[in-house]
Amino acid sequence: MTTLPALLSLEERVARLEAIDAIRRLKARYAALADAKYTSDYTRQPDAVMHDVARQQAECFTHDAVWVGGSGFGNDLTGRKALHDWFLRSPWRFAMHYYTSETIDVDVRTGIAHATWRLWQLALRDDDAHAVLLGAITEEKYAVDDAGHWLVSEMRFVQLKMMESSAIPFPIANDFGALAAMRTRGTTLTE
Repeated sequence: MTTLPALLSLEERVARLEAIDAIRRLKARYAALADAKYTSDYTRQPDAVMHDVARQQAECFTHDAVWVGGSGFGNDLTGRKALHDWFLRSPWRFAMHYYTSETIDVDVRTGIAHATWRLWQLALRDDDAHAVLLGAITEEKYAVDDAGHWLVSEMRFVQLKMMESSAIPFPIANDFGALAAMRTRGTTLTE
């Protein structure tokens, strides 16, 4: 259990606020990198740029970080190399990530933090250029590295929902496979 802010010394309270700010900046950097893999004309960047951006995106995570994306959204991954490979092969040709409504809990005495974020993402699929609206909640853990930087140690996607904006009415699915099956069947609601 984390220590209540009111019970911390002034120095610990300032450190806690600085940690919360650092985690917010880390999340903003991660989202900007996630979007930097695509050009303004809705195509993927050249391979060299994709590799560099995917590397930088993976560096937002600890070396042994865990990604729990579930079936169809990166699956479950461990380590920066696996994350780099997922970021490199992401299913988009365009994306804009909006992370909002965060709650961040930092224990400055242990150097461990937890956060919950709400994700709203606009994207174009790479395989068929269909527009996708994606919503999710991410539950995340953070740790301080040897250099004193906060990094993501676990990112877990919960309540992941996707819908294509071109479908009327909008079908809602938990992953690409379910979305494709609904499109084929003409289903409009999750079954």
